[in-house]
Amino acid sequence: MAFFQDAESFKTFVQLNNITKSEIRVIQQYYKQNQHYECPVIVIALFAVAYGLVSIIAVVGNSMVLFVVKSRKRMQSVTNIFIANLAFSDVLLGMFSTPFHFQSALLQRWFVADFMCKVAPFVKSVSVNVSVCSLTLIAIDRCVAVLLPLKARFAKKVAILILIGVWLISIGSALPEAIYYEIENRFMLEDLTDGKVCLPVWPTHKFNISYAIVQLLMQYVIPLSVISFSYIRITQRLWQSTFPGIKSGLHRDNRRRKNMKK
Repeated sequence: MAFFQDAESFKTFVQLNNITKSEIRVIQQYYKQNQHYECPVIVIALFAVAYGLVSIIAVVGNSMVLFVVKSRKRMQSVTNIFIANLAFSDVLLGMFSTPFHFQSALLQRWFVADFMCKVAPFVKSVSVNVSVCSLTLIAIDRCVAVLLPLKARFAKKVAILILIGVWLISIGSALPEAIYYEIENRFMLEDLTDGKVCLPVWPTHKFNISYAIVQLLMQYVIPLSVISFSYIRITQRLWQSTFPGIKSGLHRDNRRRKNMKK
């Protein structure tokens, strides 16, 4: 994005090398054509509306889910508790992460409060981990209900304790993003001004790779494997099962065919 740390270093470079204004314009033109993508205003407006609607719908829709589960006792089943947990994590994502990542990615600068540089990535990681774990728990709960219908399922207290553990693990796994994301001042060559960007400053490249692998396992590989296995087993059980009425009907038809042959 920039060749210099700030405007002062660029001015020093210009003075030491006797660079003229026309040469600066040539450098800017080259930079815009080869390294900098300038997003059209209409595209920014369309994306702003789209992301705004997504955030509003996520917050309002999931808040309604939370209200229904909270206000109606009969809706407070174990499965619905998991769904409410999923809804709450999506509310956090829509309020504290999506809008800020949108403006940063599209405008290539950080225009909001500096502390949000740490909050937004942290909330995003926590919310994604909690959402994925909630979906995994729902799949396990459904699988147990279908495969072992007579066996006791999760009690509400046990489900709540599991969710507390999910939140603690998710918060712990997201702490590196709260620690290592930093605001950096960058010189924007396209308009010759200083600007802020929000970037992760990892201690080492090895740490970055290790953290990415852990997140991949937690957010994708393990949940996908568990969810896939659960629903495959559910499908197999439902495919192999026959309803009592259907079974008796088939037995009656077979008996009729045998009697007709006699």
